[in-house]
Amino acid sequence: MTRYRLLLEALTPIAHGDTRTGIDNPTNIRLFMTQPTTANGRLVYAPHISENALRTAMLRRPLADHLLTTLGVDPGSLSRAVLALLYSGGNMGHGRTPGDEAVLGHMLKRLYPSLDLLGGAVDTFIIPRSRLRMSAWLVAQEYLTPIETLFPELADTARTISAYDLIGQETRTRGTGEKAGGNQMLYTYQVLAAGARIVIEFTIDSWTPQPTVGALARGVAEWDGFIGGQGRQGKGRCRAEWISAAPALESYDRHLTDNADALRAGILDGSLGTGKTLCAA
Repeated sequence: MTRYRLLLEALTPIAHGDTRTGIDNPTNIRLFMTQPTTANGRLVYAPHISENALRTAMLRRPLADHLLTTLGVDPGSLSRAVLALLYSGGNMGHGRTPGDEAVLGHMLKRLYPSLDLLGGAVDTFIIPRSRLRMSAWLVAQEYLTPIETLFPELADTARTISAYDLIGQETRTRGTGEKAGGNQMLYTYQVLAAGARIVIEFTIDSWTPQPTVGALARGVAEWDGFIGGQGRQGKGRCRAEWISAAPALESYDRHLTDNADALRAGILDGSLGTGKTLCAA
């Protein structure tokens, strides 16, 4: 395995809603995302940034935008299934393809390094397992064990901060009337404070092709620096710093240049370079 380490620092508060909101939330406040962990030997639900959200914001969407821009493809010329695959991972809709999904899956992964890195689903099967796994932690006491193990240079900082002390809340108004000056509705949501730090570990399978490794670097390079919600209000702006050797992106860029015609044709006709229509709808 090859591992890469990235540090994020929130430059503005981050809004990242918890899935418990609306289920067992006893207040009208939109709660911040949490996950179960242990503190002093007890189970607690500590503030957390979802790895799936980070994966989409920092890698999948930037790589999709970069691919279409590089190939000169208008998103409006693509099927909904291809757009869903590139931007959100796709969705199976027509049952399984008997027998040849593994062969087809590996064919498309060779041509599209971003799908090799992140995986996804076409109309009739799930693409063979993605090369990337990632984990994220707040630099805080509640996550001291992984910080000490994987990011020891930040352990002293983590010991001094509780994740709960990094959570505040903001209240805004939303207009509900048809005309200016109409009814105003108050809404409140929790945020992770500016200055909070998040560490991310990216783990790449052994024997991963270099263009796929390069896709990781290209995705982070193209990312707009925002995570979470309320981006229209400036929430979620971060800075990123590699705290280990960064993956090289040149092989990914070269792969796109050398295979531009095949890449373009594969997303336009939905075959993804396999000779069979995999994303039709």
